[in-house]
Amino acid sequence: MIANNNGNKSSEGSSHDGVSRRDKRLFHNQLPDRLAGELEEAQRLGIKPLKFGEPGFDEVVNAGRVKWAVTETGELVVIPHTTRATEIAHAVLTGGGPVLAAGEAEIAVAEGCYFGIEITNRSGHFMPSTSSLEIGRAAFRAHGIIFP
Repeated sequence: MIANNNGNKSSEGSSHDGVSRRDKRLFHNQLPDRLAGELEEAQRLGIKPLKFGEPGFDEVVNAGRVKWAVTETGELVVIPHTTRATEIAHAVLTGGGPVLAAGEAEIAVAEGCYFGIEITNRSGHFMPSTSSLEIGRAAFRAHGIIFP
């Protein structure tokens, strides 16, 4: 493991998803003091992270902008960006745990087909690198969601 200047770590080597392990740093929540309140707010609003194929996934991604993360174990999870005029924190995706990648996306779903409209690495909580966006793209691509 190699630590970067934010205390985030990366692994050397290669990976099956086409992204070098050297590019797979762990990005930690930079706002841990807010976590308890953020989790409480998400629970109050009925927000929980969703994986591809879980009930509610299609509705959430089709309803507007989402926040996404690729967890430390490589799972893709999403939550709505905003619910009832309240922005949901990225840290809710992992309960405050580190991520391989995180950002925001817009996705359309029609008749079982997914259309990636936009994907970014925008996250003030995890502050992921630009190169980590490819990890996110690969995670969505594994579920048939391709972004331009």
